[in-house]
Amino acid sequence: MENKNLKTEEKLRKSQEQLFQAQKMEALGTLVAGVAHEINNPLNLIMYNIPLVKRIWQDFKPVLEEKEIKNPGKKYGGLPHAFLDENLDQMINDMDMAAKRVETIVGRLKDFARKSSVFDKVEMSISDAVHNSLRLVQPTLKKSNVEIRLNLDETIPLFKGHLQSIEQVILNLIINAIEAIDHDHGIIVINTGYDQQSQKICLSLEDNGKGVDPSILEKIFDPFYTDKQAQGGTGLGLSVSYSIIKAHDGEMICLNKKEKGAVFNIRLPLHPGKKLFKVLIADDDQALLRLMSKVFFKEEKYQIETVSNGTEALVKLGTFLPDLLILDLFMPQMNGLEVCKAIIKEEKLSKMAVIIITGSTQSMELQRIKEIGFKNIVAKPFDIKKFVKDIEGLLVV
Repeated sequence: MENKNLKTEEKLRKSQEQLFQAQKMEALGTLVAGVAHEINNPLNLIMYNIPLVKRIWQDFKPVLEEKEIKNPGKKYGGLPHAFLDENLDQMINDMDMAAKRVETIVGRLKDFARKSSVFDKVEMSISDAVHNSLRLVQPTLKKSNVEIRLNLDETIPLFKGHLQSIEQVILNLIINAIEAIDHDHGIIVINTGYDQQSQKICLSLEDNGKGVDPSILEKIFDPFYTDKQAQGGTGLGLSVSYSIIKAHDGEMICLNKKEKGAVFNIRLPLHPGKKLFKVLIADDDQALLRLMSKVFFKEEKYQIETVSNGTEALVKLGTFLPDLLILDLFMPQMNGLEVCKAIIKEEKLSKMAVIIITGSTQSMELQRIKEIGFKNIVAKPFDIKKFVKDIEGLLVV
């Protein structure tokens, strides 16, 4: 049981980290859009003027050579003619290259902040996105001699997405994986699948490279954060990818594998933007849990999670944040009354609907639950199909 509690605590920690990351990225998106706009105006002026300066310099070269003959040793801007003749072409070219690099960064910033194109969604296949990305990355793959292994589930349903944006995410992840492989037997494995319970498309990309330094794992989706500055990395590839996945109402996390390498896991909802009511069912009757999950799933408007005791219910409430809690009164470890007492102390659960189900309608615990404000009581046994239909009034879109 101790091991199980550790696992639930770890899930809670990871969920909190994902929530913090999503909030941080939302705030950064607003900031980045403003920064990109402010940089773009003076950058356009610089990029317009550099070719003009280059042409002027070419025209001035003969004039300065004549002046050097008549007045040797004269300096221009504190620099002798010989230095300018040898270096000014390269200096202007360096400025041009630097300006174009800034232009690239600004473009990536705009991609990070802009979500409008991502909302032009159509029915698409995750397999098509994988195959298209692989075609684009073939030249890099050939140079790297990295092997790609595909485990694609071709039965996955189509989902609404922006194909080019999802391709960009996969492409970024493949290139990052290639760069992380520092040996000559590199392997990248791409898996796809479909989770029927949550109605989410699953995509994972794992490599056998050097992995991610644990000290920077939680920062890799931040804009400008990169360990490849010496190689010209901007630190925007993963942040743009993260932003694209969030614009599809999806999730993306990175984990180090137990063996060498890293894995990126992406989950995309089959119906992005569609409201799925989240329902947590807490009951120690496994047969009832299975039956209720099946009935809810058929309605195609609910995302269901189940737990079998009060302790698990409290942990799941903090991570899942359901719209509705269906809570059995008597469970192991912590009963329904104790769960309800904990709920009223949590502000973030104040809008959650709660239904108490029990076969002991005269118990003291049930009376106490009513006294602290939980009035929706359903006596066992009950018609589950009718029960599911009746709860819609408790849920607010």
